[in-house]
Amino acid sequence: MATKYILIDREESESRLNGVRMWRLTFYCVDDGTFHEMTVDSSYRNFTRSGWNHVVESESPWAVYLDLKRTDRKTRSRAQVVSADSRVRIQLQCEDLAEAQALVELDIQQRSSTGQFHELFENESH
Repeated sequence: MATKYILIDREESESRLNGVRMWRLTFYCVDDGTFHEMTVDSSYRNFTRSGWNHVVESESPWAVYLDLKRTDRKTRSRAQVVSADSRVRIQLQCEDLAEAQALVELDIQQRSSTGQFHELFENESH
């Protein structure tokens, strides 16, 4: 079964080192209720090959993504890091950020009572 991640935040900035555009993406993992971050920039070797250019440039990137590669690293805020080497695979496209955030809230509520919310996505495909 594929691991599901909901994109819940996208922040754009400019690198202080080389001046390229970069983005921090924050994901919520439906399977275990954890938060993960990814940083990707336009000079990254897999930026277009893995498809992250479409995610960061999209007006509506909010979706359920499949099988992001986890690393052993953590951010300063203690969020786990997922690799930009992960290929973009979308299972369910959300209409907007509010819908993505609502899915996360529903999962957190379900998890506190049953822990079985990820079944909602079992029959969805994109």
